[in-house]
Amino acid sequence: MKSDKIFWGILFVFVGGIFLLENFGVIDFSWHYVWRFWPVILILMGVNILFSRSNSKIGVLVTVIITVLTLGLLTFKGLQKGQKHDHWDFGFSDGVKDGWDNRDDDNNNNTDSTVNYQEAFEDGTNHAVLNIKGGAAKYILSSGTSSLFTANTTGNRRPFYVLRTEKVDRTTTVNFIAKSSKTIHFDGDESNDITMSLNPLPTWDLNLTMGAGKADFDLSVFKMQNINIKGGAAEFDVRLGDLSKLVNLTAETGIADVTIEIPTGVGCRIKTATGLSSKSFEDFIDKGNGNYETSNYNSSAKKINISFKGGLSDIKVKRY
Repeated sequence: MKSDKIFWGILFVFVGGIFLLENFGVIDFSWHYVWRFWPVILILMGVNILFSRSNSKIGVLVTVIITVLTLGLLTFKGLQKGQKHDHWDFGFSDGVKDGWDNRDDDNNNNTDSTVNYQEAFEDGTNHAVLNIKGGAAKYILSSGTSSLFTANTTGNRRPFYVLRTEKVDRTTTVNFIAKSSKTIHFDGDESNDITMSLNPLPTWDLNLTMGAGKADFDLSVFKMQNINIKGGAAEFDVRLGDLSKLVNLTAETGIADVTIEIPTGVGCRIKTATGLSSKSFEDFIDKGNGNYETSNYNSSAKKINISFKGGLSDIKVKRY
């Protein structure tokens, strides 16, 4: 058997096994932490290419040993969630001066730092768009505010975020963007939490793009219209309300854990275009071809349309 087939077989067994054990609560695996080692997959693919041209048993054996040892190490790291690890910090200046450039890197200080961001609410703002782009972090959005938007970042790594707004007529677009630090960290104690609040008066569109991390959004008290989520090895928990007649939610993920909560009084339709994903849609009717609906979808005055696109994801939609 060729080494390339063995490599992909081992990789699929590894990912599928982790998902299976997680679903049954046997293990608590941190995809968030493991995602920072994604270049290792490229290295494994390179090793596989080098030995795939050789039909020798030694080449196959070397490929198997390297793949198993590497995936074993990643499994060990993923199961170390919440525990302390050695701190490896390869820092490079980003060339941008900000208040965080004055920190003392030589001390390797793990003290949490907090930065506050705020955009004032202007009367007459009927529609608002929130664009969030970030890296490995935990995003929390749950409460209202008299401002249009507020965010508090807390972590032991400097939060490279820029807040910019654009106003056209009665629509305000809020861009909350993480700047690249050009810094590589392998630190189990690294944390970056972002707590955000929105004004409940406007109708909101929300666009979230992130790599590895977690998003915990309780949007039940806001008038949502369009929600777009894109992420890699991430965890998304989104709770929707019944304040809008129509909500469109699109989720495009890689290796992710996605949970959406919707009110029982709102009709919901789900369209899926996913790979080897685990799906759990409570109280939904399977319409075939990856489509699901609640029994009250056609009769309900308020509707939620959900579209899932992704690879190896664990997807759940619950009604409350």
